[in-house]
Amino acid sequence: MSLFAAAATVAGCSSGGPKQEFSVPKALCGAPVPADALSRLLPASGERVTVAPTGSLDDGSALCEVKVDADTVLVISDERIEAGSSAHDILRSRLSLQVQKSADGDSLAYTDQAAVSLIKCRGAAVREEDISVLIKVLKPARRDEAAMKKLIRGYTASLEERRPCKAAS
Repeated sequence: MSLFAAAATVAGCSSGGPKQEFSVPKALCGAPVPADALSRLLPASGERVTVAPTGSLDDGSALCEVKVDADTVLVISDERIEAGSSAHDILRSRLSLQVQKSADGDSLAYTDQAAVSLIKCRGAAVREEDISVLIKVLKPARRDEAAMKKLIRGYTASLEERRPCKAAS
């Protein structure tokens, strides 16, 4: 068996099997994301990607669904919440994921299938609250812990650049 054939077999790709025909989005719901990380989470095969946003963070919460063909494969939820929860607690309570890794103090928790990050709105000029970002992959998407961590960091950084914290009233 040639080295190329062995690599194709390990990757689950054969010359006659389904393949990834879609372009990987460079942004999700207006937020630029690391396309290489997103690519590793999306299904290995499919023809078309659609991204459907609903709601607005200005109104309290926003949802972004990523579909490959007819299957919802990735969901991003942004939500304004009361200050004080850790990303670990949110991931555990919303998805019952007990075994998870943390990064960036208490502001990032992740597994191979989901991640939560927090944007902490603090200071005299802003309303004290947190913005929770949850990303979850659904089958037939692929699980990849390193890709999930990179995707949530990139998405959160893009969201922070928009200055989502509301002014104090």
